[in-house]
Amino acid sequence: MKQSEPDRSPCCGLSAWAKRVATAILLLTFSQAALAGEWWENVKIKGDLRYRHELIDAEGKPDRNRQRIRARLGVSGKVNDNMSVTIQFATGSDDPVSTNQTIGDGFSSKNVVLDLAYFEAESDALPGLKLTAGKFKNPFHKPGKSELIWDSDWNPEGGTVTLSRKHDDIALTLVGAGLYVEERKTTADSYIAAGQGMLKYDIDDKSNVAAGAGYFGYVNAKGCDPFFDSDDSFGNSVDTLGRYANGFDLIELFAEGTHHFEDIPVTMMADFVTNTSADSLNTGWLVGLRVGKTKKPGSWAFRYNYREVKKDAVLGTFTDSDFRGGGTDAKGHEIGGAVQVMKNAAIKASYFINKVGLEEKSQKDFNRLQLDLQLKFK
Repeated sequence: MKQSEPDRSPCCGLSAWAKRVATAILLLTFSQAALAGEWWENVKIKGDLRYRHELIDAEGKPDRNRQRIRARLGVSGKVNDNMSVTIQFATGSDDPVSTNQTIGDGFSSKNVVLDLAYFEAESDALPGLKLTAGKFKNPFHKPGKSELIWDSDWNPEGGTVTLSRKHDDIALTLVGAGLYVEERKTTADSYIAAGQGMLKYDIDDKSNVAAGAGYFGYVNAKGCDPFFDSDDSFGNSVDTLGRYANGFDLIELFAEGTHHFEDIPVTMMADFVTNTSADSLNTGWLVGLRVGKTKKPGSWAFRYNYREVKKDAVLGTFTDSDFRGGGTDAKGHEIGGAVQVMKNAAIKASYFINKVGLEEKSQKDFNRLQLDLQLKFK
């Protein structure tokens, strides 16, 4: 639905006098901010713009070409020596795993949403302990940036406690979280009770290995409408009323190893998940490789992974939204690369070669190509 036209009658505009007053106030505000050096130094602004061309070739459907943009602007500030606040706005809709906007709707204005809003608190008395609450970035480690369970744009809501400890060459990270999924007026809320632990060992200056496990338990999921979009379960099994046929109690095991060949890092990873609340079609796995890192002009990166995600291995709404078009019950390849063409500017490419439907008789091909120009500033 298109927004109504703004009222352009003269009474709605600022008079020339009012404009001068407003301008003077802004100049005074920023001049005072500049003078207050300590305050200004405690605030950081960063953002990025991504322009994407995307081709989707899904069996049984016409090919789709589309241009997409993603813009994000974030502000972080220190409240005091132990607390900070981050707020970020982004293009997009209320989709929990995408901030993309497709170009080509009669030149319509694009939506801007609240993407992040959280605080972090640490204590001098308990070094390594951090509390985070609000709408924040994914607090769980993803081996080799695996999106087997969580999409890269998934920003959960609720609270987490993270404990980090390091002794000699061994580092331990523990994360506990309570995440709100659905708040309901008349029936019980749905939420996630989660925990993850990881050990990392630095073999030497060039090599390290890490392994860990996680538990992600969805409370009040079975028998409920699919989260976010009640008409789409994104591959998960549903009953005759279209509600989740199973609960979701996920156990994850993962490992990764990294070695630096001169300035080129090489990471190998493996990620496995099983849903103990489903009796069948309840496992998923991913193995992959990442080489290089885009940082300075001329640097490059390459990635490859293969995965298989059965219908009820993970919650389809929150898993990778690019693989197979978003959801579960699929398998296939992801190939990608990037080149840093100049400072804070990179060209990236991703190609998905997937099979949707793990039963041979129902399989359909799904291919997706993405070409990106990524620009950042801070």
